[in-house]
Amino acid sequence: MDFKDVRSKYKEHEGKFNLPNFEKINNDFEVDKIERDSEAFLRAVRKVMMEKIVNSMSFVDMLLNPVNAPRMYYSYIKNMSLQDKEDIEKIYSVLADLSVASLALEIDTGDEKEAKLIKETYEKWSEIKPLFKKVIGHMMEPLENNTKKEKSYFG
Repeated sequence: MDFKDVRSKYKEHEGKFNLPNFEKINNDFEVDKIERDSEAFLRAVRKVMMEKIVNSMSFVDMLLNPVNAPRMYYSYIKNMSLQDKEDIEKIYSVLADLSVASLALEIDTGDEKEAKLIKETYEKWSEIKPLFKKVIGHMMEPLENNTKKEKSYFG
């Protein structure tokens, strides 16, 4: 499917199920990358959205449980503020709930259920997006307390 096909197919469902605007949802979740026509179009949209949710959840989980975290994140993880930890916990909780809800639709699906989760996913993502931006912003800030000051004796 090309972009125009995806958009027009989405617009059909948008009106029927009161879904978020295509441009907004596409901006956040890139639903235009759906490649093939499907009888279960809303299911395909939800699955594309869940790719971002699961990837984001994996990243946040790595911050919370840094056992095998890449070294590039260590300085942030070691110096993470209490507020960032709380924000990350909230982000993780929201993403995990969405992931489980999506998993339930793998077992029992239907256009109404898919549309409901698409709306919920968009709303929840919109709620946590500012927190996520803030955490990422803090990761990018240079950590002044992180530099080790070496003392040497010049006698």
